[in-house]
Amino acid sequence: WEWGVLADVARLAPDPPPAFFSNSLPVRDLDRLGEPRSADRPVLGHRGPRGIDGLISTALGAGSATDEPLVLVTGDLAYYHDMNGLLALARCTVDATIVLVDNDGGGIFHMLPIEDHDSFESQFRTPHGLDFEPTSELYGLDYQRVPDRATFIDAFEQSVSRGGTQVLSVEFDAEDSHARRDAIQRRLVESL
Repeated sequence: WEWGVLADVARLAPDPPPAFFSNSLPVRDLDRLGEPRSADRPVLGHRGPRGIDGLISTALGAGSATDEPLVLVTGDLAYYHDMNGLLALARCTVDATIVLVDNDGGGIFHMLPIEDHDSFESQFRTPHGLDFEPTSELYGLDYQRVPDRATFIDAFEQSVSRGGTQVLSVEFDAEDSHARRDAIQRRLVESL
């Protein structure tokens, strides 16, 4: 249901608040699976040489330029690399729904030939085993683990309609997700 999360965010995010999508798999899955729709909502990203560093800070900075709530979709490594950016929530008075796609490391690297190398896990995917729930107390936000798509849809709709900041954490297995992406692509190529 990982791809469903990105499709649901694209479909359910209200207009006109900005939606910000992280580098790596979130923006790629949005591009593959998000259905086009006419909307006044700006869709923002943090691309180029910056990589994942400063992603949360950039998103919250963009969100502070409007009175509307922000929707941010980020991967676990980007969240980890810029957790201190969450301090801006109070300083900039940003209300945000943060969708945290947690696959315990750099799942995008499964797309590269290095996946078959002995050092793949330790040097590329870099699983961290972190529990991000304590960020709720540290930064004064709500944190919810979302176990399935129906629960995600309900939690997302509630979050975007209320004040404050909520993190909706969705956990996936990176290897399984990659295998499913490959299977979908093979079926698509065969059907074309």
